[in-house]
Amino acid sequence: MTYRKIAQLAGVSLSTVSKALSGSSEISRDTTERIRKIAESCGTTRPKYRKNHTAKRVAIIVPEIISVHYSSMTSELVDELRGLGIEPSIYLCGFENKKYHEIIDMLCDDGITDGILTFSCTRYPHKIDIPMVRIGGDQPYADCDNVGNDSSAGIFEALEYLMALGHRNIGFIGEKYTNVKLNYFNCAAKQLGLKTLPQNMFISDKRFEAIGTEAAEYFMKLDVRPTALIAAYDEVAIGAIHTFTENGISIPNDISIIGINDIPSASYAAIPLTTLRTYNSEIIRLSVKMLMHHIDNPENHITQRVNVKCELIIRNTTAKIKNK
Repeated sequence: MTYRKIAQLAGVSLSTVSKALSGSSEISRDTTERIRKIAESCGTTRPKYRKNHTAKRVAIIVPEIISVHYSSMTSELVDELRGLGIEPSIYLCGFENKKYHEIIDMLCDDGITDGILTFSCTRYPHKIDIPMVRIGGDQPYADCDNVGNDSSAGIFEALEYLMALGHRNIGFIGEKYTNVKLNYFNCAAKQLGLKTLPQNMFISDKRFEAIGTEAAEYFMKLDVRPTALIAAYDEVAIGAIHTFTENGISIPNDISIIGINDIPSASYAAIPLTTLRTYNSEIIRLSVKMLMHHIDNPENHITQRVNVKCELIIRNTTAKIKNK
């Protein structure tokens, strides 16, 4: 018997059930007693709640921690929450919708989670009473706050910059989890009057640097290669640069390349990478601030979508197109 089912039987919200069974003074004695009777009749007992009721419990849901992007942002989240005296729990959903839904179900039913910070791009299909902030998603949802980077404007700026350097044959390298960025690329190209060619859009089933390696091998076989490429994230760009240079193709003299995220190694790469900086630290601070506001003000039902502007960081992997 889940808390959600008890809430349905009692005709109250999920948060009311959670508060009633935790002994919260916010719920009336009559309502608390009614909920407890329903719970007991269904074989549900009170969970073992923390002794310190003033300490908030926050869960972080992240697809993976193997990537620099997610691991660094998760680490910053933990540091930010610890600064507030909160020791968060971390759950991995592995880009799987089913697993993500199962984690949310569990957090809703445990009765002790005060708030959720999630990186998932999936929309939870049920109404959720626990405050939740979604981080970095390109598709905002109305049922929770969303804080992310404005990658659409960033990709537009990157394309505009490449065109100013004289590039017109520009390609994109991505993977199955970065199709939103491909859509942004195509939309920006259309707005800028840039013709895109299907053969210049490379989407891989691989991950990280291996994508860039596979893409470079593909582009080297084309009769006419793109003169510039935008990679879905920095590791992809670094993999492509390595493979191109290993095969005698000069970066940026033969091909210009731009990454996204500005991971720490981007500026220390063999050829320092031109990239879109996404200001993740600012996204983290805003996300935690929003979550704490909702936890402390449960009657506030206003949701927000905040976009943090990207910045094009020009280094050594882009140059004017050579005269031919």
